[in-house]
Amino acid sequence: MIPFLQYLSEATVGPIADSCLLLRKLILGGVMLIVDEDVIHVIEKLGKQLTTLVLDGLLLTDIAYSHLDNCAR
Repeated sequence: MIPFLQYLSEATVGPIADSCLLLRKLILGGVMLIVDEDVIHVIEKLGKQLTTLVLDGLLLTDIAYSHLDNCAR
C-alpha cells in the first residue's frame, strides 16, 4: 500500500511491478497521475497473481479497465 504518493507515475509504478514479482496486493487509491499504460503494465506483469488491485480511476479510461479480466479472481 502506498498511501501518500499521490503523484506516483509510470516512473515508479513500472519498477514496482517489475521488481515485486511476488506482490499479491497493490493499493493505488488516491494516486492521481496513474494512467492507462501504468495499469496495463501492472496487470500484464502481475495480474495472474494479484488478489487485490485498488485504483482511483481519475485519469483512467475504459481501456485500462478492460484489462482487469486478466487479473486473478
